[in-house]
Amino acid sequence: MYVRMASWECKAEHWGEDSRLFEAAAVPIMREHEGFVQAMLLGAPSGPQRIAFTVWTDRACHDRFAASSDLARIIDAFSHMYAPGGAPDPVGYEVRAEGAAA
Repeated sequence: MYVRMASWECKAEHWGEDSRLFEAAAVPIMREHEGFVQAMLLGAPSGPQRIAFTVWTDRACHDRFAASSDLARIIDAFSHMYAPGGAPDPVGYEVRAEGAAA
């Protein structure tokens, strides 16, 4: 498994719009790509920090998605929400171990 996390600051006036756009636009686009497992948008309570957390079956599937125009489409759809400083700062991680509720 492979996880991509991208962090940014969102303008305060877009609280709520960010989650609606994520669910209505970003997730459906990612679902079209092989290897997509899950996506979450994390937000600090009443704060500007956001993290988009996506899970892929493997790095190759993620990399094909990232190389497609779809990732750029998602970033562009959110661009009006970014606080000064710009687009998300992504970091990728190989899942080394995992656990679940019993």
